[in-house]
Formats: sequence, structure tokens, C-alpha cells
Amino acid sequence: MNNLVYLIVAVIIFSTSCVQDTKKSKNLKYFINNEWYNDGKTFFKNDSFISPKYFDNNLQKMVGDTAFKFILTDSTIQVKRIKEVGYYNTNREFIFTNDTLIVDTILYDLKYINKVPKLIIYLSDFPLICTSRNKGLKIEETSNFKYISFLIANYTIGDQIDRSAIKTRGIYNYKNYSIEDCEYIANKKITFKIIGFNHIYAIERKNIPDFRLDDIIKVVTAKLNQEPEYSPMQKWTKNSEYEYEFYQWSKNGIRIILSKSKYIGNESYKNLFNNDDWTLYYDDDVQKIILIETYKNSAPRSIIIK
Repeated sequence: MNNLVYLIVAVIIFSTSCVQDTKKSKNLKYFINNEWYNDGKTFFKNDSFISPKYFDNNLQKMVGDTAFKFILTDSTIQVKRIKEVGYYNTNREFIFTNDTLIVDTILYDLKYINKVPKLIIYLSDFPLICTSRNKGLKIEETSNFKYISFLIANYTIGDQIDRSAIKTRGIYNYKNYSIEDCEYIANKKITFKIIGFNHIYAIERKNIPDFRLDDIIKVVTAKLNQEPEYSPMQKWTKNSEYEYEFYQWSKNGIRIILSKSKYIGNESYKNLFNNDDWTLYYDDDVQKIILIETYKNSAPRSIIIK
């Protein structure tokens, strides 16, 4: 009798497990018989995550490949991977010493970018956008990542701005894309970094007086639900001629820095340019990596010649 009870319980547990696994694996069909890659490197193959195998002390880098099965839900993917470990030396250089096995549970989204299906993995340090090797893949888009946006002059990162509202001050060509440094004509204290024709990539607001400081800190802290990292006025390097003070927030890909600097060198004329005003810099790594993916392989640009 007891054996029969155990058998029934086992069947129920197994059946429940199968139902739960099926429910959790709604998006597994986009992985099976497929590979997701970035910059030529495969990260997901069928039901597995492809990880470096070990840290080579002679080469001082991770080498080889090994596969670990992942656990997929509608919104997260749990992966095992082998990662390098080490320490920072006195010059603040990271020295690799060994490797370790870690387990990460990471948010992901499936999105179309330029009508191409993409897998966005929201890693803690920087988002990773993967492309399917199955070129005919059709996906159902997801929206698992919750964006937090800030407005400066009623604009946020990812917005499109009228070209007549900005003036180009410089162009920076990178490997696969270009960034314009633009002045906001309506308020010269505001500069935008632009990618593509008119998408806002980053925002900077200068000449912020001291009496505005507390309100800014309260708004950013409340919205991110995070206290800022604070560094008092000091030199960052021993021989620097400048001291810096800053507040910094970093969460969900967003980086906001509120800073000011002071010249302490021997060239007295430079003291004429010292002021107590602050600069606010607003950046969003998640939006930036999507914008770069959207406009990668665009033609180089020049402020002098077209």
C-alpha cells in the first residue's frame, strides 16, 4: 500500500513539474535548433549557454568553450558560466589570477531591431544584444525590462529631436557608428550627444548653481531608489592640477554624475575660469546599446566635408 502511495505522489510531482517547466519555457522555441551570437561569438546554442572553459595563466585570458544548460522563464534566463577572478593592484589595474563558476539569473527581452529579431541580455555591467543564426526566425516581442527615464529640457535618451533645435559642435567616428556633439540652441547650457540622424544618445547640463543641488539629488535618489556615491573635492591623481567633487548614481544601466572641478595649479590665469557651478551628465547603457545596434555600420561623417 505504501509503495502505491509513493508511486502516486511521484507521478503527481512529475506531472506538476512538467506542466511548470512547459509554462516557464514559453520562449524556448526561439532557442532550440538555433544559436544566438554577438560579434561572431556564440552565447546560446539550443538549450545551453556557451561559456569560456578556464583561465590560462600563461596567456592571461579565458580560453576554450564549454556548455551549461540554462533555465528559462518568460522573463529570466539562469546561466552557469566560468568567469575570471583577481584583484586590483596599486595602479588600479585588474590582475587576473584564476577562474570560478558562477550562476546568474538575468532578465532578457526579445525585440526586433531594424526588423531583425534580437535577444537582449541585461547583464549587470552592460547589456548584450545577440542575433539569431536562424535568419527566418519570427519572434513575439517581450517587455520584461522596466525603463527608468529622466527628463532634461523635456528630452530623454532615445528621443528624437528636431535638427533645427541643435547645432553640431563636433563629430566622433567609432568603428561601427558616429556620435555628434550638439549644442541645444534654446539653452546653450545643455548639450546632446546624437546618434543616427536625430536620436539622443546622452545629455549634459552645465552651469548648475549650488542652490539647485539638493533638489537634483532628491529627485534622482527617489527615482532610482538609490543613494548616490559621494566623493568630496580632491585630486584623482597625485600630479593633477585639478580637484573634483561628485555625486554618482548607477542602476539598471542608468548612470548620472553630478560633478564640479577646481583648478589648483600654478598658472594663475586659469583661476579666472574657476566657478562653483555643477555639471549633470545623464547616460543610459541599455538605450545606448540598442541605439548603437540600430545605427551600426552607418557611414563615417565629418563636420568639414560631406
